[in-house]
Amino acid sequence: MYSTISIARHGVVFVVLLLLTACGTSAKFRLDFTVPKPVISPLPIYIATYFPPQLETHIYEEKIENLGDFRIDMTGAHKVLFSTVFDSLFERYIEVENFQDVPSDMHGIISPSVQEVQITLPQQTRSDYYEVWIRYQLQLWDTSGQLIHSWPLAAYGKANKNNYPTLSRASAAALHDAAEFALRDAAASMSFYFAKEPQVQSWIDGIVESSS
Repeated sequence: MYSTISIARHGVVFVVLLLLTACGTSAKFRLDFTVPKPVISPLPIYIATYFPPQLETHIYEEKIENLGDFRIDMTGAHKVLFSTVFDSLFERYIEVENFQDVPSDMHGIISPSVQEVQITLPQQTRSDYYEVWIRYQLQLWDTSGQLIHSWPLAAYGKANKNNYPTLSRASAAALHDAAEFALRDAAASMSFYFAKEPQVQSWIDGIVESSS
């Protein structure tokens, strides 16, 4: 039979483990990152970009049963992502606060929006990875207001839990890195595949032909 002291000792250990588990699971943080400027040849077009307020102030929040509360403040992160890519992708790139502010020498207007953010934890997938998915929607108009193309952009990032030995901060650190990798994935996809969208390629070809 267990003694009273032994039972108490086991009880204390159990409570401590619960506290450590709670601290190591819940995660609330501000996403702070930099995305490398893509080394690419700019497309011969002038683009104005409109960032909707929802994209600039996006915050992901979710309460996962038995695992904790999760909050990723992405304020500014998506704008950093797209402005960095667009500055390299286009020969000339500016930001506007509304569509009426687009200068007459621009060829088009592009506007990205955040459609969905999802996370998964190792406890959910029985794997070693924290994962983050981000789904964007991009819309491209010509300067007359005609929609040229609207297409989804999916981004994915993951971080191995074994790289974060400090239990009390593992979730926040791993999810931060996974989210940053997702944003970098989006940057790479935009850089290499934007002009390969058939509608976009046809539009660019028309601009090049008319200016030659």
